[in-house]
Amino acid sequence: MDNVKGSLELIKRMNRSLVLETVKNFQPISRAQVAKKLKLSKTTVVAIVNDLVERKLLTELGEGASSKGGGRPGMMLGFNPKSAYGIGVDIGGTKIQVIITDLIGEIVLAKKIETTNKVDELISIIKDCIQEAGISAEKVIGMGIGVPGTTRNGTVVLAKSLGWQNLDLESILKSQFHFPVFVKNDVQYASMGERWLGSGDNSNNIFFIAIGTGIGSAIICDGSLVTGQQNRAGEICYLTSRDDFIHDHVNVLGKSSVFEEKVSGSSLSRHEYSPEELFILYSKRSPEAVPVIKDFIIDLSVAIANVISLLNPEFVIIGGGVSDSMGVVIDEIQSTVAKITPTQTKVRLATLGGQAGALGAIAYTFERVEQS
Repeated sequence: MDNVKGSLELIKRMNRSLVLETVKNFQPISRAQVAKKLKLSKTTVVAIVNDLVERKLLTELGEGASSKGGGRPGMMLGFNPKSAYGIGVDIGGTKIQVIITDLIGEIVLAKKIETTNKVDELISIIKDCIQEAGISAEKVIGMGIGVPGTTRNGTVVLAKSLGWQNLDLESILKSQFHFPVFVKNDVQYASMGERWLGSGDNSNNIFFIAIGTGIGSAIICDGSLVTGQQNRAGEICYLTSRDDFIHDHVNVLGKSSVFEEKVSGSSLSRHEYSPEELFILYSKRSPEAVPVIKDFIIDLSVAIANVISLLNPEFVIIGGGVSDSMGVVIDEIQSTVAKITPTQTKVRLATLGGQAGALGAIAYTFERVEQS
């Protein structure tokens, strides 16, 4: 009996989500038109719409035009993005990015604050931002928190830069706010941000690489984040080639990260110039920069090609601080990848910059709340 109840609840949630998406995509639209598009009974659609109108997610816009047969015009429906808001918090090494958006991602507040590892200060920052945004706290339907480290089930297993270990951050924050809270890795959230409002075009299959001081990555497969057994899926920084193993076979894993040693911002900075300067010099074909960036392009392209062969994503998106300077090499990376793998996967640069993580935290929150 419980299984039957669970199945019915799942069907109700799916139908509600379908109705909401249909109104969002085809507004203004009547109840009858929604039922026709979704091939659902009018009774089912009317019940769902009435509930969504009561919750202010949908609004009645007025009667539409009469049908060709002279039938009674239907009440037209529209989506109300201001009915609820989400909060995204991206905790970086030096700054905390807080963003609040409505249901379609329109930003009502974006603020950067000095990073703190004190949870009580973080709570105060979030409360101050809600007040500054001028929205009612009752309209906030959830919050995502991105941290620079490993998380599991809302607990920060390890975030070295913050000095956090086995910190049940999700439970602490839930005790302070009336809405759901979701704590995950910052790069995973950045991938969700690019998917929602950036280079990902709402694709269900994306591999995201963040190249900054170090390297991180995240996998979106069939619309869901792939986290793995220990929530460490996509640790591209540990990719190892045969040569790496032969040359350092005694202690490959003792190194910080093998692939990271080749392609990160830290590795590029060892060549007397900043990554930004190296890419500028490469565009001018400076002999000091060409061999360095050529190696960078080949190493990164081989890694991307291998990922494409394994995951078959629609897009590979490169983000992180170093990506801001990579416009001069992205076409070369794409063409190099195409020579290695026959799969037609587009390689793109991220477009959201430092806001990707916080926006992705909101995107993830909206998805989870909608599923609940």
